[in-house]
Amino acid sequence: MKKLLYIVILLMSTQGIAQNNMFIINDTTNNKYPYIFPFLGQQVYEKGFDLPLPVGIMVNYFMAEQDVDITEIAIGLNDIGIGNDIPLTDITRIIDFEKVTSTAYSINVRPDLWILPFLNIYGVFGKSWSKNIVKISYPFELETVADLDGESYGFGFTGASGIGNYFMVLDGNMVWTNMKNFTKPVISKVFSSRIGRTFKVGKSGKSSIALWAGAMKIKIDGNTEGYISIKEIIPEGSTDKVVNQYKNWYDSVDPFKQKLADKIITPIVENINNPNNNGTIHYKADKEPHQEWNMIIGGQYEINKEWQVRTEAGIIGNRKSFLLSGNYRFGL
Repeated sequence: MKKLLYIVILLMSTQGIAQNNMFIINDTTNNKYPYIFPFLGQQVYEKGFDLPLPVGIMVNYFMAEQDVDITEIAIGLNDIGIGNDIPLTDITRIIDFEKVTSTAYSINVRPDLWILPFLNIYGVFGKSWSKNIVKISYPFELETVADLDGESYGFGFTGASGIGNYFMVLDGNMVWTNMKNFTKPVISKVFSSRIGRTFKVGKSGKSSIALWAGAMKIKIDGNTEGYISIKEIIPEGSTDKVVNQYKNWYDSVDPFKQKLADKIITPIVENINNPNNNGTIHYKADKEPHQEWNMIIGGQYEINKEWQVRTEAGIIGNRKSFLLSGNYRFGL
């Protein structure tokens, strides 16, 4: 009797959501494969492979925290009460970010389908939230928090292979997230690989536990453009400190930086305490994850062919993450 095992892990991403299913080769059978998908399912079934149920519905909870590097930034002013609006102005040379940290949360539903015995395709539909802590160290010290939310949608694929009780999985997906106050969706691309082993549980042979380790890469569309209220940026009670620090910086720099600051930053500072100031900042930034790759470990308990529960964590690297998901599978 041959023994060949495939385990498939389906991954999403904003940031990494997955599942796994087993193909276990048994004694050769002459039974007819009862489902339409996957294509070539009958041929594989005749060779003794116990295929997973072809259709799945997964519900995922995902959380991730990582640092973000801002490489370029431009801001403009709207409705600040000084007359004409100020167009986008590049301030990269006169502002330094001490640290930018983004914490993201997501709940999503992901339907999937086995189209071939070794290839699965899936969609992603969900809700996302993010908390962004921005620490500015120059020309003044300021820590501000921006809370955003939006809807996500995307698609992906998974390929798998294995031998014995060991398996390897490759996964890729692309997700669009429409965040509040952004002018266009944020696009994230995720690629991951995993190597692991499965273990049978119980006397019936219907349950199993799979454990794995791997690596994940997340690439985010670096160009972000949107709007935010000035009152949301400057924390209450910190305006006097910001004004004093800015004046000290302004008096100490060369005329070139003063001229650039007068175009965009000085009007903001001078109108911070203006009760009639209902202005917004129009911003455009190029950003990227501080570290694209991180290591992941995970495990899944397959209760039976219909139900699976799994968890996964990012443990090494700047990005830390946690996933919890449940999956229901059925025939078609």
